[in-house]
Amino acid sequence: MGYRFLRAARGAKRGAGLLVLGEMVCAVGPLLCLAQTESPFAIRVEAPEVVVPVVVLDRTHFRMTQTAYEELDEEVTDLAVSDFDVFEDGVKQSIESVALELPRIRDVRDNISHHIENAFTPRGVWASPDLWPQAGGGPAVSPLATYLVSYVPPPSSGGSCHRIRVRVRRRHATVYARDEYCNVKHPLSDPIGGTRLGKAMEDFAESGQAGELPVSMQVGSFFGNTEVRHVDVAVEFPGSAVKRKWVGVNLYAMVAVLGVVRDKKGEVVARFSDMASSLPWNFYRGPIPPDRDFLKYWETAGIPTRYETQMELAPGEYDLRVVVTDGEKFGRVEVPVKVDGAHVDRLSVGDVILCNRFHEVLEGAQAAAGAPKYVPLVSEGVEFMPAGDTRFARGERLVSYFEIYEPSARAMGSANFQIRIVDAKSGAVKMDTGRRSVESDIRLKNRAIPIAAEMAIDKLLPGEYVLEVEASDTEGRVTAKQASFVIE
Repeated sequence: MGYRFLRAARGAKRGAGLLVLGEMVCAVGPLLCLAQTESPFAIRVEAPEVVVPVVVLDRTHFRMTQTAYEELDEEVTDLAVSDFDVFEDGVKQSIESVALELPRIRDVRDNISHHIENAFTPRGVWASPDLWPQAGGGPAVSPLATYLVSYVPPPSSGGSCHRIRVRVRRRHATVYARDEYCNVKHPLSDPIGGTRLGKAMEDFAESGQAGELPVSMQVGSFFGNTEVRHVDVAVEFPGSAVKRKWVGVNLYAMVAVLGVVRDKKGEVVARFSDMASSLPWNFYRGPIPPDRDFLKYWETAGIPTRYETQMELAPGEYDLRVVVTDGEKFGRVEVPVKVDGAHVDRLSVGDVILCNRFHEVLEGAQAAAGAPKYVPLVSEGVEFMPAGDTRFARGERLVSYFEIYEPSARAMGSANFQIRIVDAKSGAVKMDTGRRSVESDIRLKNRAIPIAAEMAIDKLLPGEYVLEVEASDTEGRVTAKQASFVIE
């Protein structure tokens, strides 16, 4: 029949996320502050406080081996309020509190390989390209904790921006922190809002241009294990197209994403933004000169190629425009979005999302390191990651994920469904699962039944196809959804 239902991640491996967090260079030495550049770790304005993320290292330690000189950056983790000075526009501020926070960075093993995931906003997930080797992973590094330094800002007008300088009263301290924040009202899910970069991306979103940076996107709405329907947005772009620069052992590259949602009247009803930077990777613990293979691995892991986030939208029809930039080149993609309401009186099926990556549901420290408000797509103990690019090679694995919503508790167990793959041009049916009863014992909130089925596409010829999902009940009521894809 050319399909199977996924109940466990075959070949997927778990691995602890052992990566390092850094930020922009603010100071070298205890009292010296250098120019700073963009960082993914946004300064938070949490009325009535400003919260500045800061990393502190002691970079004076080294050792000699028989073959090399090695630098050993040491974390400084015993600092208190009295060890910090924060200046806003050159004026020293009174610090309210200092707390340590671990970075949301993890190394995820999936059915293909392993990759790095970073979360800088509540629902945003950046993912690196596949890393090598699959089994052993790459060079082992350790996570660095971030100080959250809080102070009450002086009064300022809305939209004004302010320079920040952080100083640590500790001998040999190297301080990493951001150097600017703007007094704008936006949630943590939109840290670029109101900034110069954000405004440039907004202008490009309205330009109608495709841009120089290739961008693809897939969108679908689900309930998952929540009471509200969320819209899942998956974006992909080639990491090789992202501008990067090496200065010694420091890599400089940045990627930002902006999404703007408009209703049928053209009014902005929602938006999100996020930024990833290679600056968290600008540490080095190893021989001098560095190993070239390690630096290549570092570069691959530090520049993402995928981004996923979620939004909560009321039922309706929308237009979603997404812009991706490396600060120099821009890319843009636009898709219509339809969000269905909850049907309490009849059977319904959610959107069909196409995936080629999956892994066992993460637990413990790995789960805690993810985006805190991101709702994963899970079925039978397996988490599925939507593909931003729905062009698949014949040798790839294609999984369709969807949710069936039963109308009431009395109807539980009465639903069945059928999946077909149809040639988009000729309409010929190329694959058909036949009518299948819902076997899953898992009912989420809103009576949602998550289903994932892998379709054997290795025998499909290159071309355009439509995957159709049709659900029905014993009373003959039918509902259907579909998703388009391409075999190359």
